[in-house]
Amino acid sequence: MAFILPSGAMSLADGTGPESLDAYRARGGYEGWERARVLDPGAVVAEVEAAGLLGRGGAGFPTGAKWRLTRAAPGDGRYLVVNGAEGEPGSMKDRLLMACAPHAVLEGLLIAAHALEATAVLFYINDEFAAAIAALTEAVAALPGVPGAGPWVDRLTLVPETHVYIAGEETALINVLMHEPAQPWHKPPYPSDRGYHGSPTAVNNVETLAAVAALWQHDRKWFQAWNPALFSVSGDVQHPGVYERPVGYRLDRLLADAGGPPAGHTFTAVLPGGYSMAPVFPQEFDVELESTALRTLGSGLGASIIAVASNRTLGMVAHDILEFFARESCGKCPVCVKGSHNLAAALAPAQQGPLSDEQLTAVLAMAAKYRKKGICSFLDSAAQVAHAVTPHLGALG
Repeated sequence: MAFILPSGAMSLADGTGPESLDAYRARGGYEGWERARVLDPGAVVAEVEAAGLLGRGGAGFPTGAKWRLTRAAPGDGRYLVVNGAEGEPGSMKDRLLMACAPHAVLEGLLIAAHALEATAVLFYINDEFAAAIAALTEAVAALPGVPGAGPWVDRLTLVPETHVYIAGEETALINVLMHEPAQPWHKPPYPSDRGYHGSPTAVNNVETLAAVAALWQHDRKWFQAWNPALFSVSGDVQHPGVYERPVGYRLDRLLADAGGPPAGHTFTAVLPGGYSMAPVFPQEFDVELESTALRTLGSGLGASIIAVASNRTLGMVAHDILEFFARESCGKCPVCVKGSHNLAAALAPAQQGPLSDEQLTAVLAMAAKYRKKGICSFLDSAAQVAHAVTPHLGALG
C-alpha cells in the first residue's frame, strides 16, 4: 500500500509520469482536504499537533507546533513557504514526490494554508527540477476542479530559483524569496515570529505537506500507527532509490531492501542524515530510523541516507564531505569560511591513508573548536562530522 507515493513510483528513471488528478482522487486524494476545510483552522492545527507529525526536512520540528506559533504571532499577513530546494547530497525524495505525486503535495499545502489562514503561499523549487516544475504547474492548473481549492490558486506562487546549498536553511530561503542574498539570519527572530517581509511565516518541507495529506486522508490513529516517510538511499548500495517506509524502520532492514553493498564488499559506515549528520557504524546498524534513537548515537535523521562500503575508504569520504562544506559556505560568517576550509585541509591526508596520532589529535581539537560556531548550523555540522569520523581514520580505526 502506498501512503504518499502512487504505487510503483520508485524512481524518475523508470518513466513514471506525474499522477493525474483523477488517479490521485481514485486513491482517496483530496478527501482529507474536504474534511479539513470545513473545520475551524485552529482545530486543524490542533489535530496535526496531536498526531505528532514531525517535519520531514531534517530538523524534525513538530509541524503542528510550528503552525500554532505562526498563528499566534502578531503581524500583517501570514505566509506559508514550501521548501522544495532539496540541495542535500544524496537526497532525491522531494523531487520524486513533486514529479510523481504533485497532488499529494498540493493537498497538504491546501490544508496547511487553511490551518494558517495564509495570506499567500510561496512554493520555492530548485530550478534544475524540470520534471517537478512541469508536474506541479499542471497540477496547480487542475486545482480549480477540487472543491474549495480554487480561491487558493490566486494566493499560490511557484518560485523556481537557481539553488545554492545554504538556501535549504529556512531563513536563507526566505531571504532568496525577498530577493536578498542566500544567507541565514541570527535567530531569534524565528520565521514563525518574523519571516517573509517581517510577517509570521511557516516554512514546510515538501514531504511534510504530503504527510499532512496522508494524515487527513486517514486519521490520527492510522497516522500514529504507520507514520509513513520517504527515505532517499544512495551511495554504495546495489539499488539506490526512494523507499517509502514507516518512521522507526530499522536501518539494517532498509540497507537490505536497497540490495546491500556492492558484491564482494561490506558496509563500513552510513550517513543517516546526509552530509549534515555524523555517521553510524556497522555495530549500530540495528538502530531505528527516528530522531531519538539516532540522537543517542550522536547522529540524526536527515534528508538522505548515504551508505559507505569497503570499495572506498572512509578517509576519502570524510574529505569529500568537508570539501563540500568548504565549497558551499555562504561567506557571511568569517569563522565558517575559515573553519570549513581548515577542516577540509586537515582531513586531506586521510585520502592517502591512515592519519598519525598527531594528525588525529589535531583534527579532533579543531573540530571541537568549531562546534556551535556561526549563525546557522552549517559549520557545526561540518565539525560534528569531522569529530565523529576522525577516530576511525587512524591505523587502528
